[in-house]
Amino acid sequence: MIKIIVSLLLWAALVSGLSCWALAEESMLNSDNGLAVHGYDPVSYHKEGPVKGQESWSSVYNGVTYHFASRENFELFKNDPERYLPAYGGWCAWAMLDGEKVDVDPRSYKVIAGRTYLFYNSFFVNTLKKWNDRATASAEGAMVEQADAAWVSLIGGQ
Repeated sequence: MIKIIVSLLLWAALVSGLSCWALAEESMLNSDNGLAVHGYDPVSYHKEGPVKGQESWSSVYNGVTYHFASRENFELFKNDPERYLPAYGGWCAWAMLDGEKVDVDPRSYKVIAGRTYLFYNSFFVNTLKKWNDRATASAEGAMVEQADAAWVSLIGGQ
């Protein structure tokens, strides 16, 4: 009887630990109720610019749903999802310089070396403009390295 109770307790601890890990992983991705990039097509950033995706063309990757504007974009993503994922789990690249997770305006973006970087933008604050201003004063590559290091620190080196 004691073996059964101990086994059940160990099993419950394992399951709850895995659930906590999954929640921690999911919270590292910027999503609206499981929808990534505010419903924008992640492939479109590498083509014509951000386009809202359609629910009829969707794919779940890393626990979040991505919508696509066309079958072609859907297929491109399915064949190489890592190529099209936004940097830093979809959080603001400017804020990531300070190791902070800040929501983005999915229409405010920049593709650097084939990778999509998203930025916060409001009436008073345009972080893409701040990024570009700073990038002309210093090397943009150094900014990306700084934000990359902050992201690795946030996700715990996973």
